[in-house]
Amino acid sequence: MILTDKADFLLKGLTVYSSEPGLAVISVASPLDIPAIVPFKAAVDRCIEKNNLFIVVNLENVNFMDSPFVGTLMGCRKTLQQKGGDLAICAASQFLQDRLSIMGLDRVFHFYSSPQSAISDFHFLGSKEQFSLVLPLQRNCVTLLRRFICSVLTKKGFKSKLIFHIETIVDELANNAIDYSDSNSRTFSANLTISRKKIVLIVKNSRGKMDKAAINLLFDKYKNPVINAESVRGRGIPLVKMLSNSANLDVSQTDVIVQVTKIVEV
Repeated sequence: MILTDKADFLLKGLTVYSSEPGLAVISVASPLDIPAIVPFKAAVDRCIEKNNLFIVVNLENVNFMDSPFVGTLMGCRKTLQQKGGDLAICAASQFLQDRLSIMGLDRVFHFYSSPQSAISDFHFLGSKEQFSLVLPLQRNCVTLLRRFICSVLTKKGFKSKLIFHIETIVDELANNAIDYSDSNSRTFSANLTISRKKIVLIVKNSRGKMDKAAINLLFDKYKNPVINAESVRGRGIPLVKMLSNSANLDVSQTDVIVQVTKIVEV
């Protein structure tokens, strides 16, 4: 369904297309400079009026974008996010991507290759995926777990910096589970929940039966880690806390559960 034609916005080559409720693709075939700001914002406003809050801006036929228009894109995205939607850009040429990166837009937007890839990501935006794994208490399983989680996050289009942070957290918590599990244990578990807003990792291992004093000692070591010559992985606890938005320890008489939450920056 075509929502509007180019004449409505007095900008040559601007069209708005909606293939499903809630989502629209704005295509432009002219330079995006100061004269284009008002008609582009009018197109976005028209989408919002029709409750199409997820907008893909197709730059396939655009060869120039100036700084004021970059500010307009960011402002439109903020407006949409405040209403529960989002704005993505796609199909920009390598030349335009390089120029936008110089202006810092690559730190705000993910450059999608096509409208279809951006739309697929929007479909994922409101969803939540969960992975539950039970792994042997072996070092090579830590590597496999890291690779698996990084592969999933990469395919979902998360930024490399966030993926690196999650990989570091996974490495530390999984190795802790192996180092500090009860000698009779054979496995530990990892539970990963992924949405566009946050990533939650839960690692659980068995410590054997512990009395209240042992539990309190474990809490104290977690809250106030001591780094000395005998520390095995104590340096990692402050690092996990630094890289995550929240890190919580839960201890029963037999199990240790660490839950880490990482908020996805937009």
